[in-house]
Amino acid sequence: MINKLKRDLRLLLESGKHIVLFELIYKMVAVSVVYPLVILLINIGMRAAGIRYLTNEYIIRVITNPVVIAIILLAIVLFVAYCTYEMAFLAVCFETKRRNLNASIIDSMYGALQNSKKMLNVRGIILYLFYFLFIIGVNVTICFNVLLSGTTVSLIRKYIFHNKWYVKGTVLLVIALIYFVVIIGIYTFNVFTLEGRGFRESYKKSFQIVKKHPVGTITTLIFYNLVIALFIGIVYFIISIVLIAGVKILDMAYIGSAMYLSVLSTVRTIMRLFLIIIAIPMSYSTISHLYYKYTKEEDITYEFIDIDEGSAKRNKIVYGTVLGVSVVINIIYMVFSFNTNPFSKVAIFHETQITAHRGASVSAPENTMAAFRQAMEDMADYIELDIQMSKDGELVVMHDNSTYRTTGVEGSISDMTLEEIKSLDAGSWFGKAFAGEKIPTLKEVLELTNGKINLNIEIKSAYNSEAIAEKLVSMLEEYQMIDDCVITSFDYKAIKKVKQCNEDIQAGYILSVAYGDFYEMDDVDFFSINASFLTKRTVDAIHKSGKMVFAWTVNNETSIKNLTNKGVDNIITDEPVLAREVIYSRDTSETLINMIKYVFNG
Repeated sequence: MINKLKRDLRLLLESGKHIVLFELIYKMVAVSVVYPLVILLINIGMRAAGIRYLTNEYIIRVITNPVVIAIILLAIVLFVAYCTYEMAFLAVCFETKRRNLNASIIDSMYGALQNSKKMLNVRGIILYLFYFLFIIGVNVTICFNVLLSGTTVSLIRKYIFHNKWYVKGTVLLVIALIYFVVIIGIYTFNVFTLEGRGFRESYKKSFQIVKKHPVGTITTLIFYNLVIALFIGIVYFIISIVLIAGVKILDMAYIGSAMYLSVLSTVRTIMRLFLIIIAIPMSYSTISHLYYKYTKEEDITYEFIDIDEGSAKRNKIVYGTVLGVSVVINIIYMVFSFNTNPFSKVAIFHETQITAHRGASVSAPENTMAAFRQAMEDMADYIELDIQMSKDGELVVMHDNSTYRTTGVEGSISDMTLEEIKSLDAGSWFGKAFAGEKIPTLKEVLELTNGKINLNIEIKSAYNSEAIAEKLVSMLEEYQMIDDCVITSFDYKAIKKVKQCNEDIQAGYILSVAYGDFYEMDDVDFFSINASFLTKRTVDAIHKSGKMVFAWTVNNETSIKNLTNKGVDNIITDEPVLAREVIYSRDTSETLINMIKYVFNG
């Protein structure tokens, strides 16, 4: 088996720099084009379905929409076209290398294009469907690693494991049928590309090869997936050792578990991207090795075409320019995605998020710059803060209308000027270390957090809440933080005013008690609800209306875990580090979680 793997790798390596250069450019260009295309298709689908947020409970309803069905079919066709051209290029490279032909990268690309054209007909739909199943079936380990998460596991449990017995049986039967169809047709593309046969004849030839060599075919396919699984395990093990050592060396044990799980989540994302990149080259080289082993040389009728490709120097300039532009575009995408998740309106693409209530209010005085800085260090996704308007029209951050509880001075924010407010000490009540901490203005908070963390800004109920909403929206537009902030309030008039000023801002209505059909309210993108009143039925009802659920204020492990399992989108907590540990633990084995707790807390 090890020798087989070596031969498969050699098949890739001996095809030389052409494959490396092609794969580099092809993948970079693909991401440059696919990334905005996927976002566009998701937005079109959501508009067609009439929703602003795609919750897990809403998925079945959305995918039955005719426009969404058309988008899914288009996406499958584009995905298969992309993968089949890549496989066609690899097939041409392998074959020309086998014959020791002096083929350039352009010759190989042209040959691959000619082969791909054969699929462009009405009957090609069957080919596209087969190759879609083929790509997924052969790369089952990679697909599981890419798609499996706490969210998808919950969906599988809900719609399959917890369903009727005949639904489970049907799913198993369909999976078995798909694998049967894929395995007996595993050499179809090689035959189709290199022997000049039609799809039906290619499939029959593949079936004959598998029938003669079932053990070699199946064991190699299993071994390929086991090697990928082993590789993933080794990478995670090495990363774990490095992370644990790093946290220990930096003496950050208090946040060790959360940091470890957070970085591990990022590593998973990088690993998934890497596996997507190598999936086709590795799997197709494995299958090609078997094809050449089991096929007579005289059956291969591929005709190499040596085209006039022009100046080599010019071609290098074109390659370099395309690659350079693609790299720049991809870097821009990465920076953009780091600050703002472009898929934040689709629940399946992100975990339950964490909001630090009034900043890190357990470690620093609430609603102060010290609390906000600590919240960023604690890796919260959002900072929740409260705003009011001073006598002279400035927006300041304060929960109570009275200043007495946090400053020891009797007064009302609405009756004080900014100068008077700034003279107060908002830190000494919490501890001597915070003596002199001031009540911050919203402007100061925006300047501190812009591009670093999201904000959940609550407009306190007051006679001037609509005026506060109008000024708040203006400031968010000025600082270009529309996509980095959500606005909430107990005052529905304030929410309506926010949406009147800028309908793109996500606005949430705060409820102390969840009762009735409130989730159908207009101008509301999500509900921020007292966690004590959040049942699974309530969460599902809100999600089915296409809206998000924020839960407040949750400070113990059991409640965080229960709410996460119920599908809550955002947890507002005084303990962001604890919340991070609990939420990220969903995608990590129990054994590893116990080990982490022992390492960092033992």
